[in-house]
Amino acid sequence: MATPNITLIADVDVLRDDLTLKVRVINLCKHMSFNNKDDIWSIELILLDEQGTKIQATVWKKFLYRFKNILKDGSAFYIISPSFASQKPGSFKITPQDQKLTFVQQTVVKECIEFSGSIFGFSFVDYQTVLSLQHPEDLSVDVIGLVVAITEMMKDNPDRSRHRLTIHIQDASGLQVRVNLWGDYAYKMQDYIDNNPPNQRVVIIQFAKITVWRDRPSVNTYFTSSKLFINFDIDDSNLFKKSLDGDDRPDSSSNTISVIESKQLSELDDFIVKTKLKTIAEIFEPLSKTHFVIVGTIKGILQNEKWCYPACTNCSYRAFPDNGADDCIDFHLSNAKPTSYECRNQNCTKKTASVVPRFMIPIRVQDNTGTITLTMFEKEGRYLLKTSAKELFKKATEIGDNIDFYPGDINALKGLKLAFKISISDFNVLKKTNQYGISRISDNVDLIEQLEKKFTESQTDLTDSLDVCSGEFESQDNMHLKDEISGTDDNITPSTVDKNSATSPMKFLNTTPVLKRNLEEVFDLDINENLSSSKTPKVSVDGPRKKLLEIKLEKVAEFDLVLILKTMSILNFHEQF
Repeated sequence: MATPNITLIADVDVLRDDLTLKVRVINLCKHMSFNNKDDIWSIELILLDEQGTKIQATVWKKFLYRFKNILKDGSAFYIISPSFASQKPGSFKITPQDQKLTFVQQTVVKECIEFSGSIFGFSFVDYQTVLSLQHPEDLSVDVIGLVVAITEMMKDNPDRSRHRLTIHIQDASGLQVRVNLWGDYAYKMQDYIDNNPPNQRVVIIQFAKITVWRDRPSVNTYFTSSKLFINFDIDDSNLFKKSLDGDDRPDSSSNTISVIESKQLSELDDFIVKTKLKTIAEIFEPLSKTHFVIVGTIKGILQNEKWCYPACTNCSYRAFPDNGADDCIDFHLSNAKPTSYECRNQNCTKKTASVVPRFMIPIRVQDNTGTITLTMFEKEGRYLLKTSAKELFKKATEIGDNIDFYPGDINALKGLKLAFKISISDFNVLKKTNQYGISRISDNVDLIEQLEKKFTESQTDLTDSLDVCSGEFESQDNMHLKDEISGTDDNITPSTVDKNSATSPMKFLNTTPVLKRNLEEVFDLDINENLSSSKTPKVSVDGPRKKLLEIKLEKVAEFDLVLILKTMSILNFHEQF
């Protein structure tokens, strides 16, 4: 075909709809429908022209039938008559343009055989740009480095996409950057390490996102938009390996990866192994700074307390309005002039703070021993509600709800049975308040069942220990009595006295009838029925019978007199009951 009049990405004009672009698809990912994970909602593309300029593009669901079988990752195409759409203000952008291409009905896609541009379109940044916070947080970044350290995989969230593997990569000058690999990227890296010999591992992370926590930046994979290359035999990777050679370079001759122990325990270790399990009744009074695990059901949310607070975006501590007010409800989300805030956290590097709403939900939790108030913060609230406090606050203000009352969305917490790791702070002990903070939460059904089973077993052990202790309180005389009864006559069996009968009068009521039948073989028993509350008195013509026992003399010699007296006391005690 004749070469069309090509427009470079740098020269695109939103006022024109007759453009022709010559580009390579360097990233293609499918976005699935929120309600149906098998249904494609859109196809997102990153396009690269021969000058090395990139632009984002979208094929919406309505036009998928025209393009989804044509477009392929890594292939080059002529894109004729695309349309334009604006990038969402404030959103994270893969490419720097405020516009992106969209494929519409009149758009034509034709395969391009001759493309002289780059295959991958990497735009690596210097580590110092990341570490000094010079690179914009809302724009993607490409990094290349040697893996020098790795942590263990974090799998706390049941959602695989939230599993995280952290690695440290190093450049040729020795600078290091922390990289968080999420979901499939994490497992791809872990599988490579597990299944390949220990050697030099050079990685490239393309279209990553920089996040900053307390002035410490890290590079993160961004949903399905990022690309991960591990030891690829490509020019960029090979050139980087050569830059590592030299006396002052990182060692490239052997595996230099060190394993960094994770500071956060696994869910199993944290809830079952490392932290004590308690009931609400046992923790009702704060005695010392510590952590406990309880299992309980959320019965409701307190209406008379705030469900969110203005948090410093740098350290997440509560920030306070400069005007001296106790609180402020705009959080910079309204169109009004925003309130100025100050952060009073001594460890925070920013005293004049920008703020964002964070969850601080006071919930009432109940188990079979009591009810207590716990405070749920952002991480746990976001985990359960599947939304952030910022989004919930924005939604409430847009529809005109009073934010002094918790939004209806929070009602989803009611009735949830959860495992809570709670934190008893110095403040709780000093102020003698038992409104504790939640430091971790789990809705893992198997974990909750294990905790409940553990609690049941501990209660069983306690019952057994109490039974043993009660036996230790038997008097020496009672022990002699059991020995003498069990070993004096063949007609008296060991089952006549229960092991705990000496200390429990009620157990005499259960065992004495057996004892009575056996003793009647030795004695002529004539119990005074007038002492019984359940039998009709037997009265002779000579009046009430007073004699309690008639003893067969031929059997007396076989028993110790002390035994006879004790036996008579037991029988008299039985008759009084």
